[in-house]
Amino acid sequence: LQLFRFSAADNVYREQDEQHYLYFLVEGAVQCSHYQLNGRVAVFALSTPFAAIGDLEILSDEPVRSNVIASEGAIMLGIASEVVARYGADDPRFLRFLIDQLREKLYKTNSLQVNQGLPVLSRLAMYILAQQPQDDLVTLPGKEQLASLLGTTTRHLNRVLNQLTETGAIGGTYPRLRVLDRPVLVNLRD
Repeated sequence: LQLFRFSAADNVYREQDEQHYLYFLVEGAVQCSHYQLNGRVAVFALSTPFAAIGDLEILSDEPVRSNVIASEGAIMLGIASEVVARYGADDPRFLRFLIDQLREKLYKTNSLQVNQGLPVLSRLAMYILAQQPQDDLVTLPGKEQLASLLGTTTRHLNRVLNQLTETGAIGGTYPRLRVLDRPVLVNLRD
């Protein structure tokens, strides 16, 4: 394992790059995105510790399919792709780990896509609840990232956040919010 540090806004991977490392996010956060045909960046995942980064392409010769950017300072452990190929490609425990990582990411992404027809208020409630806030505190990503992830604008996200605050469901100052009334969020999710 090698230690890597990425500052906020550093590229971990770029679309079409050759993948040299499988990373394990130990501290910080990264966003996974791609460019849409209209040139806008679409965020489709936000990863926090402990997540494998680069697990989809590591065992293939295909180039990286998304942009992965440190959304805040990030510390990662990395394993060179040659080492993964040599020691991990035939190791059932390692492959099971990769499958578990991919399954978790697939469920999260699928959940967001399936629920795109719901109002932003419901999607935000679902996102907050999915973060499994400890002591009812949740730290949300940057507003632009979260808005892109939820398929809305930052302006509309601000309105929805204000609405949740006015109903007493959440409190605090962005990005660190406290869940004050979990049943309200649960009812909005359904």
